Amino acid sequence: MRSFPFEVKTEDVRAAVRVGVSVGLPLLALYMLGQIHFAVYAAFGALASLYGHSETIQRRVETQIVAGAALVAILTAAAVYSAAQGPEWLLSLMLPIVVVGTGTLGTVMGWVPRGEIFFILVLLVIAGIPLTANELVPAIAVGAGGAGFSILLTMLEANDKLDTRTLLHGVRRRARIGSATLERTRHAIVITLAALAATAAWLSAQAFDIGHPFWAPIAVAALMPALTPADAMRRTIHLMTGTLGGVGIAAVLFVQEPSPLALILIIALCQAVAELFLARNYGVALLFITPLAIGMSNLGRGLPWSPLLLERLIEAGLGAAIALVAIIVGSVAIANMAAPHIDREA
Repeated sequence: MRSFPFEVKTEDVRAAVRVGVSVGLPLLALYMLGQIHFAVYAAFGALASLYGHSETIQRRVETQIVAGAALVAILTAAAVYSAAQGPEWLLSLMLPIVVVGTGTLGTVMGWVPRGEIFFILVLLVIAGIPLTANELVPAIAVGAGGAGFSILLTMLEANDKLDTRTLLHGVRRRARIGSATLERTRHAIVITLAALAATAAWLSAQAFDIGHPFWAPIAVAALMPALTPADAMRRTIHLMTGTLGGVGIAAVLFVQEPSPLALILIIALCQAVAELFLARNYGVALLFITPLAIGMSNLGRGLPWSPLLLERLIEAGLGAAIALVAIIVGSVAIANMAAPHIDREA
């Protein structure tokens, strides 16, 4: 089969184009309709297209259905919180619930990308966007439409290789197998530390009054998947470099104050390129996921880019420091958990 650079095959390029279209087309439609203020909801729903990389078509559609449902559910909760002008303490409770819920769901389903980065992004960004009661239902509908459109494009790409009649059965089967094989003690350590670290980063960023405090827990979520491999420290440095490098790329992309149309094209391009690297090298993928997240967070809002980028850089460092502490603690806890088992075998 003909291949592209970096061992990217033709089918991977097709998938990347599909992912870019899945987010770009709905955003362009909203732009043309003069409803750009709803574009962020469509963009977040379309994040479902990034899930299930390298899976078979059948499994990828299953994965995207579950991930898309989770994204829309969190978007709905965050939108309701915003419309109701909920208190900050409630959001501080919602954050660890989202981390534990989506982290467990992703582990059971075994999907890529690992971690809770996109779910935290949706929760905290949407919760921080002012929303009136009249805008609530359209915002949720646009988010659901974005997720549904991305899943539909994946299904259309499948041609005759997809059996739609067994999709729900496949989801239930994967959930049963994933639950049965889950290392519960190990997972409890990992997910508890992830929730604590993300919440600590969120509260720390608020305490320091840096501005847009959601970037700190998002940085934690980008790094916490490093907890499970044996080479956690090496992987942490790798992912930290990707995150900080992504901030640098975002600065280059956004320093010229792109127009709404240019921003839509940047988001679509970043989402497409991120798709190419998600399963190959998460650190490289973060070079594009980071400007993707920054661009999405300012879609239709018109906030000045320079403060946003500076805050992202500072909070990336804060989140990385907190994540590193959590990873060290978790690695020691997992090693101590495994030690008695090794002694018994000896």
